[in-house]
This record gives sequence, structure tokens and C-alpha cells, in this order.
Amino acid sequence: MKRTSWLNLYCVGLGLLGWAWLLASRPFAAPPAIVLFFTMLALLVESAGLRLTVSDAHSLVGVVVLSAALALGPPAGALVAATAALIFGMLLPLIYGRPHTFYLLVARPLLRSGARAIAILLGGALADMLIPDRANLLARLVIVAACFVLVVQGNRATRELLQGGRTGLITWFRSSWRPALGTELAPLPLAALGAAIYLRLDLLYVVISAAALLAGSLSVRRAALNLLRQRRSVRELAQLNEVSRAIIRAELNAEALCELIYREASKVVDTSSFHLGLFDPESDRYTLMVRVQDRVRLPPLVVDLPSGDGIVGWMRETGRALLVEDFLEEMERLPARPRYQSEHPPRSGIYVPLIAGEAVIGSISVQSYRPGTFGTDDMRLLSLIADQAAIAISKARAFAEARQRALQLQAIHEVSERISAILDLDALLPSVVQLIRERFGYHPVHIFTLEPGGDLVFRASTAQGDALDRLRQLTLHQGSGIVGAAAVSEAPVLVSDVRHDARYIGDDWHTLSELAVPLRFGDQTIGVLDVQSAEVGRFDQSDLFVMRTLADQIAVAIESARAFTAQREEAWTLNSLLQVAENIAQASTLDELLPAIVRLPPLLLGCDRCYCLIWNREHASFTPLAAYGLTPAQRAAFVGVSFEENDAPLLAEARRSTSLLELDNAAERHYMCPPILEPFGGGALLALPLTARGAVLGMLVADYDRPNRRRSPRELTLYSGIANQIAGALENALLAREAAEAARLDEELRLAREIQTALLPADVPNLPGWDIAADWRSARLVGGDFYDFWRLPPRDETRRLKDASAASSASDSAALLLPAALDLGFVVADVSDKGIPAAMFMTLSRSLVRAAALDGSSPSVALGRANRWITRDSDSAMFVTLFYGVLEPGSATLRFTCAGHNPPLLFRAADGSVAEITTPGMALGVIEEAILGEAEVTLELGDVLVCYTDGLTEAINGEDEAFGVPRLIEVIGAHHAESAAAIVGAINAGLLSFTERPPFDDLTLVVIKRADAPTA
Repeated sequence: MKRTSWLNLYCVGLGLLGWAWLLASRPFAAPPAIVLFFTMLALLVESAGLRLTVSDAHSLVGVVVLSAALALGPPAGALVAATAALIFGMLLPLIYGRPHTFYLLVARPLLRSGARAIAILLGGALADMLIPDRANLLARLVIVAACFVLVVQGNRATRELLQGGRTGLITWFRSSWRPALGTELAPLPLAALGAAIYLRLDLLYVVISAAALLAGSLSVRRAALNLLRQRRSVRELAQLNEVSRAIIRAELNAEALCELIYREASKVVDTSSFHLGLFDPESDRYTLMVRVQDRVRLPPLVVDLPSGDGIVGWMRETGRALLVEDFLEEMERLPARPRYQSEHPPRSGIYVPLIAGEAVIGSISVQSYRPGTFGTDDMRLLSLIADQAAIAISKARAFAEARQRALQLQAIHEVSERISAILDLDALLPSVVQLIRERFGYHPVHIFTLEPGGDLVFRASTAQGDALDRLRQLTLHQGSGIVGAAAVSEAPVLVSDVRHDARYIGDDWHTLSELAVPLRFGDQTIGVLDVQSAEVGRFDQSDLFVMRTLADQIAVAIESARAFTAQREEAWTLNSLLQVAENIAQASTLDELLPAIVRLPPLLLGCDRCYCLIWNREHASFTPLAAYGLTPAQRAAFVGVSFEENDAPLLAEARRSTSLLELDNAAERHYMCPPILEPFGGGALLALPLTARGAVLGMLVADYDRPNRRRSPRELTLYSGIANQIAGALENALLAREAAEAARLDEELRLAREIQTALLPADVPNLPGWDIAADWRSARLVGGDFYDFWRLPPRDETRRLKDASAASSASDSAALLLPAALDLGFVVADVSDKGIPAAMFMTLSRSLVRAAALDGSSPSVALGRANRWITRDSDSAMFVTLFYGVLEPGSATLRFTCAGHNPPLLFRAADGSVAEITTPGMALGVIEEAILGEAEVTLELGDVLVCYTDGLTEAINGEDEAFGVPRLIEVIGAHHAESAAAIVGAINAGLLSFTERPPFDDLTLVVIKRADAPTA
């Protein structure tokens, strides 16, 4: 059974025993009010007690309970003592903020109350036995007080023994015997005085004596606390003075300072379990410089500890100290969980950060297997020591780094001088690795160079024998291994233990740690410098500084050697590009350019086949325009046949990256470009995007029969130069062809506009008594709006057959003087699109509406017939809205049908009102059997009818406001007295003033005004 279980069992057992004895002694014979008075006084006096140790609070409550026992009898005194102890014991955890556990809230209060009851009852029984005379208060007090002290203090000793063992008992005795003797035992004789006052004087004196006892308790508490604080302050100052002097005298060495801190901390707290660790400023590495476990000194230890991980990681993140009195009780409330895993974990601890400036450079941890071992005073003292130590350690670190850095820089300078004089790349790299080994002791040292394809190729090493042979055959792909990771991330990679890093490629079982640093020249990575060690954690930030500095020097040396080699090849490259430019310049058309494009790479670079493909962005496809190296049959089957981009992943990736891509060993990876590899074979492909001004125009593909042929940087550079020149020439040729196409299209549009304009009336009809005007404007060269006029037989077919025949024969005249008795048909329409499609649909709609209306049918019948024809004859998704009116000049009656069109506005001259005239109905061309309504209206003298399309009312200005019907009505009202042509001009002027820009939609206006009374 655990200590906690034994302790709880003891507390509950003894407590219940005491309460059972108390209840059996019949304690309720005394007056309840007096018992309550003594109980309240006991609570007040005990609450004014002094807590000098974690275990117990010391007070004058013994005087109160012994006074009650002498004055009221042992049973009543025991009741006062047990009740006050039980209540105060349950309140104690709340007062001092202790954890709310069963032991603190139930078991310990029950033990406290039961033990006091037993002490009083036992003392009373012995007093009754030895001194029957109850008036002899002093003699009875000696017996009862002796029993009270022995039972209460013996109970405390037993509790500490069960809770902390022999060590806990000794610690308790050393810390508690003086306050117990001075605060609890010495004042007990006062109990006889208190009992005498109660028995021989009246209640007023009892109250006064109780107040005096309470005031005395408070005074004792205040004096004891002041003395305790003074002694503690003096002790702390003395200890801090010793620590400060020791740190000042210590040498600037981090290890020596850590040892000093451990020795000084041992003077303050129990350091049987002590850890002092330092953080690496630039990583998560945490080095335990001093490690003591169960008073056994352990060697230093290096671990990876991310910020925020565990209590130590939490301290590094927050810079705050932590006191844990009992891990078992406080675990759920801790800001961070302990990181260790142990069968016998600590119960209490202090965790203090080492802070220099604003950085947490380390931590101190002191732990104990007993709960409540440390207090806030211990943590404060340890924090003060840590603050001074942190500054000293920070200075020692800076001094050591500066001294080491000076030595490193001197060695780096010597190495740089020697390698800068070597211009031959093949001789440079072996010399570099040997120099690094000689001057810095690293072994093995490797250098890899990054090839244009992204692979890392081994170039030099200090390794020998079989290890060197394995390296010579090694090629690392991009991102492969720790070396590849450094190349891809363009940052150093330091691995303290390669056994725990999945990136490590195990080519040497001796290797335990590795440091790889990219060789960067400008903003480009050209290789990797790699060192390895057979020791875990061999490399630190100092080694990283050396390697990075060396890497910069080596990168410059490599580029210098490469520049020397490149100069010899530059002349040949420039000459080749000049030949390319001359051949391309001789081609004046695309047909002449394409054969030259596919012929140049085989001539200059030796590929077996070459293809030029154009990129179609709309269809996401490639179309071969020319090919070299194919038979006539192969060329005929390949050129001009498009294939989707997804069918050729190699070309798709080259287009997306706009960079040259190589496909080695293409026979095994034909799925990368099936349209080329399946019909023609090939061992390797080279895809070069043809880009001009950031846009991909197409792809130049070089096809080699030989697989896995490594192309030199010079070849790749020449390929890129050829591709750039071809892209420019191809862009010019395509732009020339597009310009020719655009000119042809403009001419066709101009002719289409002339034809469309010819279909509209050249002039408006001239009717006596009527003033008619019209305007038509297209947002593009051709549009979808139209209007039309035609003569119709009158409503009475038998009335004017002759005139109707004459009207039919002359329907295509431009400007006609119509007999008054003939009706005038007119239409205003808007097709649901713009441009050429709308213009073609407009032509169809105009012809069908005109044909449907010329027989004199009513507007609704004529439009219904036209709708059926339009729906049947047109497969497009377009429709047309229109207003069709039949004006009878003699009667001034207007019959009309509105097929989904904007309602015309009818201005009444008599009262200035404006009405929208419309009928139910939908646009033509939507459904075959549309239901169209019909209505009629009479125009009075001066009335104005304005028919329009939505291009007028929906025109917007710079603030996205529409012109709208209200503004149109305002213009009509202002100019209704003028002619129809003037009204049209006013509307156009108002629209232009509102929008301040050309119309964005087609616009049509027809204005009909009744000017005079009709004549017979």
C-alpha cells in the first residue's frame, strides 16, 4: 500500500476514534451558548496563528480549549477543541490555496479534530483520577496540558513519519520544535487564568480576556513574521553576496561557471536532484552541463528540445519560473507537462530560467521525491542566483566564440589564398577537400556539383579505397539524401544523429553525424560541401560558421574556374548563334521559316530528328508545323495533326515551367511523350519552350537515338539561344499572319455593315399630318438592332384593293408619299447579341417579320406567324424582342403588339402625361407557339410616340448610373413641341451628355408625332 493510502487510513481511523469517544462522553451538558462562544474564540485565535512551516500552523488555540476544559469540563472542552479543529482544518486549504484533495479537505481535518478530542478527554480522565478536586485548576491544568501536548505533537510526528518517512520526520522536527515550544506550549498556563475568570467573574471579564487573548495572538503573529522576514532577508543578502563574489572571481568559462552555480545553489536548496542546462541560441539543442540524480553526478547530455516542449521548453518560450509543490495534485493545472518518463518521478520541484537580456539561455531544475519540499522563498533565491549566473554565462560564451572565431577566420584566410590560385576545375576540387581536412580536421569531406538537370554529381573527397569508389559512382537526384536536401532548400542541413533522420543515405555505417552546406554563387546553388563524423553531435554552430564561410570561398573559386573554361567555348557558341540568326533572317514567310527552324539543331548540335510544334491555348493542344529527319510518310502522318497537352506530359511540364527539359532513356518512359516516341522511337528527348514576351508560342523538340547522353552546359546554352531566336522569328511570322487575317476580317466587316445598312430604310415615310424620324447606331461595325416601315392594306380588305395592290408593288421604295387611307406598318427590334451573329440573325428576323406582316394581318397574328418561322428556321440560341405597330393615318389609330420589347413612350400633348404602351408577350425565337397580345391607341394632335431599344435606357455613365426611362421622359417633355427629327436629336444629345462616351450597346430610335389633323 502506498504512503498516501496509509496516511489517509491513519487520519480517518484516529479521527473517528476521537469523535466516537467524544460523543460517548456526553459533551452537550454545558450551556450551548458558552460552548459556541469558546468554539468561535478558538476559531478566531487559530486563524490568527502563524505558519512557519509547510506542515502546521502554530497558534494560542491550546489556551482556549484548555480553558474550556477546565471551566466547562473535559467533555465540553473536547467538543470545543474538536469542532474548532474540524472547521478550521477544512478551511485551511482554502485559506492557503492548497489543492482540494481528500487528504487536505477530509482526512487531515478529521485527524486534527479527533486527536484534540482524545487529548482533552484523556487529560480530563487522568485529572479526575489523580486530582478529584475540580477547584484545583492549576494542578488539573498541568495534567491536561501534558496530555494535550503529548497527544497533539505525537500525532503530528506520526503523520510526518507516514507521509515523508524518517527524513520527513527529522525535517519536520528541526523546523517545528522552536515555534511549537514558543507559540503553543509556553502560553498554556494562561488557560488556568482563563478558567478562573470564567468561574469567578462575570461575562464582561470573560469577553475582555478573550479579546486580550485574540489581540495577543495577532501581536505574536506579527512579531514572529517580522522577525522571520528580517532573518530571511539577512540570510538571502549574505548568500547573494557570496554568490556574486564567487561569480565575479570565476574565470570566463561556461563549464566552470555551471559548476559554480551548482555549488552555490546547494547552499540554498536541496540539490540531490539538480539539472543545469544551456540552450543552443540557433537551434533546439539543449545541453545539460550539470546533471545530478539522487546525489549521483552524471555526464553531460545533449538532447533536442523544441521550444514549448515540456516544462523546460515552456520556460524557454515564456521566460517564467515555476514552483511545483506536488506533481500528483497539480499535474492538471501545470502550464506544461514534464517531458521525462520514470517509474519513480519527482513529487515537487523548482524550475528557473537563465535569462540574459531578453533571451533565455538555459535553465535550472531542482527536484525532490517528497511533496512540498520547496517554497516560494527557495524559488526567489534560486531566481536571483540564476539572474547573475545568466549574465556571466552569456559573457563567457561570447568570449569563447570570439576567440574561436578569430582562429577559424585565420585558417579560412589561408585556405582561401591557396584555392584562389587554381583555375583548373578538375585540380581545384581535390585540393579543396584536402586543405579542409588539414586545417580543420574534418574527415571525410565531400564536394558535389549541381548539374543543370538538377542532379548532384560527386567531384572530390578525402575518402579512400572502396568508399571513394562508391562515391565516384554516386549521383544524387534532386532532394535525395542530406546533401540533396541542402541543395533543394538552399540552406545548410545539420544532423546531429543520422540514425534518426530519414533523409540519410547509409553508404558508410561509421557515419553518425553530418553537415551539408550549399555552395552558392550569387543567388544560385552550384553544389554542396559535405562533412561527416563518426561521433554523435560532432557539429555545432561554430562548425556551421566555418563551413558556410568556406562554402562561399569555394563557390567563388569554382565559378572562376568555370568562367575560365567558358571563355574558350564562348566564341564557338557565338559563331553558331550568328549562323542561326543569318538563316532565320533569310526567311520572309512562315512557310519559309519552318523548314529552317527544324534543320538548324541537327546541323549545329547533332540531334537525329527535330520537330517544331505550335501551342493552341484555347484547345490546350500542340500542333506539329514542321519536322526534320522523318520519312515522307511519317511527316505526312505527323505534321498538322494536333494532340492534347495532357497526352504529352513532358511538353506540358516544359510549357508550364517555360524551361528546357530533358528526357533520358526515353524508351523506358515513352508515356512522357507518346505522340513523338511511339511512332518514331528515340532514346532521348530535349523539349525547349519557344517563349516570346512571357508567352509560350510553341515547342522545339530535339530527338536523339542514343539514350542517356549527357549534354554539356555549352550545348544546353546553345539550345536555349537557338530557341530564343526561333521564338522571336516565329512570333514575327505569326503576328504577320494574324495581321493579314485581321485586315481581311476588317474588310469583311465593313462590307457586312454596308449590306446591313442597305437593309434599313434609307428614309422615313412622308405622311400628311404626321412627322416621323428614326435613328440607328451600332456599338460595333455590325449590330443586332433594326427598324423598318412598310405599307399595308387597310383593315377593310374590300375597301382599297387597287391601292393595296399598288402598295404591294412599291414596298421597296425609299421615301413614299402614301395615300392617307393606307396603313403604315413599322417595327423596332433588338436581337439578343452583338456583332456578326446578331447582324445575321437581324437579317433573318427582318425578312421573316416583313413577310409575315405584308398581307395586312393584325400585329399579333403577323408576329405569331413570324415567330413560328424564326423558331423553325434558326438553330441558334438567339431571340429578338420587337415592337410592331400599324398606324391608320386617317383615324390616327395605332394597333400594336409588344413582343418582350421595351414599351414605347406615348406623350400626350393635352396634359403633358407620358404612358408606356405595351401588350403581353415574349420575345420571338424562344418557343414556337408564343402567345402575343394586341392593343390599340389613338394619337391626338401634338402627341409623340417614341419607340426605342434598351441601348438607350441602359446606357451608363462613369458612376455606373443608367440613363433610364425617367431621363428619357424628361427629354421628351422638354422637346415635344419640336419636330420628330429635333426630338431624336435632343435624345441623342442628352444621352451623350450623360454618358460622355460612345454607346456600348446597339441603339435604335423611331419617333412618330401627329402634327396636323388628317384630311380625307
